[in-house]
Amino acid sequence: VQGMGYGSRAIELLYRFYNGEMVSFASNNTEELDSDNDTENEDIGKDDSDSDNDQTSQKGIRGEKLVPRKELPPLLLPLTDVKAPRLDWIGTSFGLTNGLYNFWKRGGMRLLYLRQTKNDLTGEHSSIMVRALPRRTGYDDAWLPAFAADTQRRIISLLSGPFRDMNLKLATKILEDFDSSSNDRQVFMDNKNVSQEIEKRSGSSSNEISVNELSYFLTPHDLKRIELYGRNLCDHHLVSDLLSSLARLYFNGRMGSSFNLSSVQGALLCGIGLQHHPIDVVTNQLGLPPNQVLAMFNKGIRKISIAINGTIEKHERDKLLSGDARLKAEKIAKKLGNVSYQTLEEDAEDGAKEALAKLQSNEASKSLSQTVAADTELMNFAIKGTDEEWKEALKSNIGVDSNAVVQVKRRESGAAKRKLNQEDVDKEAGIPVSKNKNKKKYKNKKYKNKK
Repeated sequence: VQGMGYGSRAIELLYRFYNGEMVSFASNNTEELDSDNDTENEDIGKDDSDSDNDQTSQKGIRGEKLVPRKELPPLLLPLTDVKAPRLDWIGTSFGLTNGLYNFWKRGGMRLLYLRQTKNDLTGEHSSIMVRALPRRTGYDDAWLPAFAADTQRRIISLLSGPFRDMNLKLATKILEDFDSSSNDRQVFMDNKNVSQEIEKRSGSSSNEISVNELSYFLTPHDLKRIELYGRNLCDHHLVSDLLSSLARLYFNGRMGSSFNLSSVQGALLCGIGLQHHPIDVVTNQLGLPPNQVLAMFNKGIRKISIAINGTIEKHERDKLLSGDARLKAEKIAKKLGNVSYQTLEEDAEDGAKEALAKLQSNEASKSLSQTVAADTELMNFAIKGTDEEWKEALKSNIGVDSNAVVQVKRRESGAAKRKLNQEDVDKEAGIPVSKNKNKKKYKNKKYKNKK
């Protein structure tokens, strides 16, 4: 009888009974049969009463007559006539094997616990699987994905330790079922409380990893190495240190809901990246030749590399001014329509020309404050010349290059400067001056004073 679906049907009926989904399909024919049985029982009851009166004198076993009795409780009842107890979930516990796991998984159960140590008698890991009963209790089964996300994260971390000796096919099956259940979480994402609980237990409420999160796992140099291996430009040993991070991202469902690897590629990534088995051990467990295993593994890494690069390109594309961001920028530009189109250098040059014209005019010189006009050192830097003098100077230089020097005659005021004489020239040249000349000058000065 095993393998014919009787057990799965029984589990499904049990779930429907406790969830309040049983429906009665009784017809009128069954009601007629029940009425006929009732009349027969009445006739039998009359005979029993007559026989009891006849045998009142007999006692014990000899006085008892073995005939059908009426109003006895039935051994079996329709499930529609039985009131089911109010339960929140139904569960099962068993030693984890491939066959038992597949059977309970078909019954809608989800793995929530896996013992790290093996049973001493069976050598199997004890497991607990649960299925929620939302219709009977009045609560949805949104709490179950939060616990499943926590179990998924813990099992992925323990595959390199206590679960390292687990069968590769069984481990891959468990992780793939977690991945399919993570896609079912999106049904409950509209519920804010559920999304918060899933985020607490799984670390993130979104399926696709962001670029900021990706930088914590892989550097740009690591991404380049993965891309080189995907192009068959290097050996798989060059990316062996990155396989653990890639496997965690994939089996945690962070590569996106649309990204999938084949069953063989997922098994290779689980065995090499999570259980840290060498290629030889993986090929023996899968029963495939080594060259085919390496080829399938290379294709899987290439898919992951393309998906990660696509995420980075999408992030950079979103940073550009497109869509709503571009419309906002255009609105801001329209508001700045009255702003001058001059550059900062042109504006500064015009301001300098205006300031220069004011300083050169007589009115500007008159408008100087007394403190500025009284400061002789500051006035040494004042631009000299009147407007007429500058016009004449500019007329004489018409047609000359713009970089030519324009000069204005300087008007001297105050005492005349002393002219250079031969003595000053000799001092500058370093020639010693004779003392006789100085004495003659001194005598001449005395003679003048005496006169």
